[in-house]
Amino acid sequence: MYLLLLIIEIIISTAYNVQATNSQELEPNYKLSMVSSPDNPGHPAIFEHAKSPVWDPDQQNLYFVDVSKRNVHRLDYVSGKIYVKHIGYGELNAVAIVSGTRRLLVCVRSAMYLLDWDVAGDDDLRLIVTLDQGLPDNVINVGKPDAAGRFWAGTKGPQSGDEVVPDKATLYRIEQGSITHPRVLLRPVSISSGLVWSPNNTVLYYIDSLTLKIEAFDFDLVTGEISARRTIMDFSSNDYDGAMPDGMTIDSQGRLWVALLFGGTVLHIDPDTRKVIYTYKLPVSRITSVCWGGPNLDELFVTTAQEKAEPKSEPLGGAIFTIRDTGYRGLPPNTFRFDNADNY
Repeated sequence: MYLLLLIIEIIISTAYNVQATNSQELEPNYKLSMVSSPDNPGHPAIFEHAKSPVWDPDQQNLYFVDVSKRNVHRLDYVSGKIYVKHIGYGELNAVAIVSGTRRLLVCVRSAMYLLDWDVAGDDDLRLIVTLDQGLPDNVINVGKPDAAGRFWAGTKGPQSGDEVVPDKATLYRIEQGSITHPRVLLRPVSISSGLVWSPNNTVLYYIDSLTLKIEAFDFDLVTGEISARRTIMDFSSNDYDGAMPDGMTIDSQGRLWVALLFGGTVLHIDPDTRKVIYTYKLPVSRITSVCWGGPNLDELFVTTAQEKAEPKSEPLGGAIFTIRDTGYRGLPPNTFRFDNADNY
């Protein structure tokens, strides 16, 4: 039974809001909902800049962050309640699950920490490693574990408003055997935003938003090395009106789901044919990321951000959307391996 409290559920017709590209198959009607505010029932929960959604299948929780408010949020799927953990130390951009522990991995400014949810304030932040040392205005913008438990963290250069200084950042790989010596994988990059691996763990898909590209690498699960860089989709050659690829996830069939920042769209892409399967339009422009969740991993959670210049122009900006009945499902998320994390 679908127990999470959702509002404004809309049965969206294929003709109106789903655009099929390079395919004759029709997408069944899907359902678009928003997570309800526990404090204001009947209205959506709104955040300033939600991103980094990750599903915890063991606890049936959705974690995500609000960058602007420096909060980690936990949505209890069954009750619909949203809990908050404030991090006063600095900008918070990513959260991940750590295997075998009650603690979470959080990325605050340019550093990785273990966080105990039940300890008040910042008192239980346990520093793991700091990245981009010597670049105090850089932050970790995205981070996810791979199937071997290594953590991949991509940084972002200095930012003012919506503008980011290009070519000042790096993509790293961090593993517990060499935790103080992060491995540099790509440099320079501008805004590492999207990271996901193919279901068979032979391909890494990657987005540096300023390049306007989704790229792919051959991936060696044993060594963690990447090679054979190539472009899956180049948005500079398509009519996306200034939209930038941001966060992404993958379904069990190996198709990508990509958030288009400034584009109000989630794209469903076949990376093998390099074609868009369907386009899911949402009533907001700043879509930041996506992840699969729900008891059957068949609900796509979509995080969004408010329009900074004029929030009232997009009253639903910052809502957490759910797309259901797409006919697809995801995979359980990878977790970061950090042995004895509870005692670190």
